[in-house]
Amino acid sequence: MLLDDIAAILQQRGVTGVYKGFMPDQPDNIVALFEYAGEPMELTMGDDDPVLERPGLQVRVRDTSYPAGRAKIGQIVDFLHGLSEVVVNGTRYLLIRANQSPESLGLDANNRSEFVCNFSVLKER
Repeated sequence: MLLDDIAAILQQRGVTGVYKGFMPDQPDNIVALFEYAGEPMELTMGDDDPVLERPGLQVRVRDTSYPAGRAKIGQIVDFLHGLSEVVVNGTRYLLIRANQSPESLGLDANNRSEFVCNFSVLKER
């Protein structure tokens, strides 16, 4: 599953506190991964060709410190943007690409800074 695989990639690079599919109110400082509809799947020519999926991935970071949260989302973009030809849990990821630079979402209801970056993923099914 995409979120499990991306969490594993981030964990290998020392990113902790990663949540998948939701963003709990606590703890204050977290990373959350969300999957969303990306682009249409690639059509293949033969039965033996792998099906290529193009899901969307959103990474959100929340932190009590603006500079720390901005640094964390920047670090994650550095880890994921351009990642290619990697196999995680048996799934081959051909390319992960950031769709834009990290963006501030401002403060949440508890005055914690939030940041987001969306990614396009190309993977074999």
